[in-house]
Amino acid sequence: MTTEERICKELLHEPASIWFINDDFGAKVMIKITSPIIKSIMKGCKVEFLFGKDGSHQPAIFHSGLRIYDDPINFAAVIGTELFPDEHTSLAAIMNRSFTHIHFHNELGICVATAKLSFSIADQFRVLNLQGNPESLYCGKFDERISRSLDCFDHSIKMESKHKNVYEIETIAIDGKLQDWIIMKNTVIGFNETSHIMVDDKDEGSILEKEVTIILDDLFKQKLYLNPQIARTNGYRELTDVLAISDNGLFLIESKAVGVIDSALNKPMEKKVKGLQKQISTGIDQIVGASKKVTANTTIYDSHLEEIIFDKTPFPHCIVLVSELLPFGDWKTIEYKIFKAMAENKIYLNVIDLREFMQYIGHARGSADRLNLMLIERVEALVKNKNIHMRLNVVNNS
Repeated sequence: MTTEERICKELLHEPASIWFINDDFGAKVMIKITSPIIKSIMKGCKVEFLFGKDGSHQPAIFHSGLRIYDDPINFAAVIGTELFPDEHTSLAAIMNRSFTHIHFHNELGICVATAKLSFSIADQFRVLNLQGNPESLYCGKFDERISRSLDCFDHSIKMESKHKNVYEIETIAIDGKLQDWIIMKNTVIGFNETSHIMVDDKDEGSILEKEVTIILDDLFKQKLYLNPQIARTNGYRELTDVLAISDNGLFLIESKAVGVIDSALNKPMEKKVKGLQKQISTGIDQIVGASKKVTANTTIYDSHLEEIIFDKTPFPHCIVLVSELLPFGDWKTIEYKIFKAMAENKIYLNVIDLREFMQYIGHARGSADRLNLMLIERVEALVKNKNIHMRLNVVNNS
């Protein structure tokens, strides 16, 4: 496997990561994180690059990461271990340059923005001194020993982790300066829809809807509908954001984007959570209303006002999909509302964020029936654990 093939594979499968690259096309840093965090960085929140060297092993193990202050207290973080020779040499090359370019990829792996990245000369020397000879650093598999060392890096950079049996390793944190932003206009052509995506689009809800159709496109093909319609006294109105149909399943999706572009940069987490919970509560009401229309055998039309013919008898999967499910605050009221909605309306209801939903799509491996089963299992786990923030581990037995 070439370096390019490896990075492409990691970009598709890693939920979040950082890559240092220096090849025939030049030097760059690639970051994969969620769209809300990318928007916060574009708005000017502080970004720290983290590095750690575990010299208790021979060869020494080198770690890297990011700390992103999209919230002054509950910041976001991405950490990992450099396991390949090109990662070590690329980092050294980047730290010897006056600037490099940084590419930001969203949950779908799409590059949505680039910027010019620079560090102070003093900080570059600090990283180079910590790294030492790139050829003397560990390269190989990510095993239990490397996992423990990564836990020690997490502990040493004061992430307040709960790892046991950890020790301090040498670490540094440096500020990255970002300027000369370029926003990408991405066009994705699907079976039914052609979607235009720009990360700075102020209609953040519409962009999230389009992203949902992009990731579901190959799974449902012509049976995927953006903004299906139902008739009313004067014209038509939207049934739900996304409708997907398979032979054995029906999926109604209401998307709710966490607004970032027009919100205050240092908005308190308490207000963020309350705003998100309000959106989710509205989404549950909307998706329940849509499910009632379906079970009442209401005629449903696509965006061209052509009738969509399908079996309306299966228990529908109702999904309230958010751009980010914040793990803070009291969620008991929302959890009760989910259980009540399922019991009263005979539906499966999942509240899930885009990153986790994409993991389910990946594990479905092109089978809508497998997605159907996994979402049922997720509901069962939700009922058992009574925790909206639980994540169901999907085990591949093949």
